[in-house]
This record gives sequence, structure tokens and C-alpha cells, in this order.
Amino acid sequence: MRLYPAAGLQIRDPITHAVIPASGVEVPDRNGIPASFYWQRRLRVGDVTRTPPAATPAAPAKASGASPAASSATVAATPSPIPATPAAATTAEQAHA
Repeated sequence: MRLYPAAGLQIRDPITHAVIPASGVEVPDRNGIPASFYWQRRLRVGDVTRTPPAATPAAPAKASGASPAASSATVAATPSPIPATPAAATTAEQAHA
């Protein structure tokens, strides 16, 4: 069975301690289930997949005329996280909670 790392993750082989390549690694299996508990765990939590990664197209080049104001507007439009409780809004209130 061939297992591939999930997008953006670097997974190490438990025997060689080498990072497995994006092209995947061949692991022994029993009836479609990895024989090793290590690989079973990695598969269950989603660190590796049975399907090869999709070929991603190259990112388009940024326009050289892009203004820095446009990127800061995007940051300003991102909402800030809301505290879980109203009491957690300030540090002084957290100390007395």
C-alpha cells in the first residue's frame, strides 16, 4: 500500500527517521489496512492519505504594481477573535476570575 503525506505536512518514517517524499512511501498492509500501528494512526488522524496529492498549478506571479495599501486593507478586513467569555476581555478581569 502506498501512503502519501497530507498537504503541508512532513511525516517521518518510523524506521529510517527520514521525511517521506511527496511521491509517497510503500508500507506493508494486511487486507487494505497498514500492518504497522504507526501508519494506522497517521492514516486515522489524516497525516497521510491513500490518494496521491493533486498536482497544484504554479501560483500566478504578483503584479508589480500592487499597492501595499491593498494588502493592509485585507488585513484590516479580517475580524479579530472574540473572547470566549466577557470576563476574559481584559487582563485585570482575568486575574480576579
